[in-house]
Amino acid sequence: MSTYKKVMKQIHASEEFKSKMHKEMMKYEKGEKRIFMKKISLLVGSLVACAVIAVVVLSNINNDGALDLTDRIVVDNAAPAASAMVNIEGVITEVGDDGLSFTLDNGMKVVVTDETELGIDGPTAPHKEEQLFEPTFRVGNLIGGFTEDTSTDPVTAAVIYTNWNFENPIR
Repeated sequence: MSTYKKVMKQIHASEEFKSKMHKEMMKYEKGEKRIFMKKISLLVGSLVACAVIAVVVLSNINNDGALDLTDRIVVDNAAPAASAMVNIEGVITEVGDDGLSFTLDNGMKVVVTDETELGIDGPTAPHKEEQLFEPTFRVGNLIGGFTEDTSTDPVTAAVIYTNWNFENPIR
């Protein structure tokens, strides 16, 4: 502001011009201060955000070696085996004489017909040899499947996705 006053003293101008210029300069200085303060607050906010991110990243670094996801696996036998499309699930407790009907540990009786699809299909399905599916239904096998109507007794399976004995697999 002192530079302005020095220049204005040297210029022979009217008092009206001087007062108008002085008001304009004050408005300009206030605007510049606001812009400068906005820039400073954005800079400080950015630095604080970077510091928070750095602290979070550094606190999550595990120097014990590679991540082992099996440490995080919790087996809950009472939990559902898959998504909502699975409504036949359990362990076989009894197999019928025909080999295509069985009773699960939850009391559900299941019948497998010629129309029942076996295994997992689709573009992301594993190869037939890699699926958890044994050639026969036997006591102790874990079953996962789907039926259109769960109210009938016995239920007719539309799809059996899994038929596997984890303790004593056939293949």
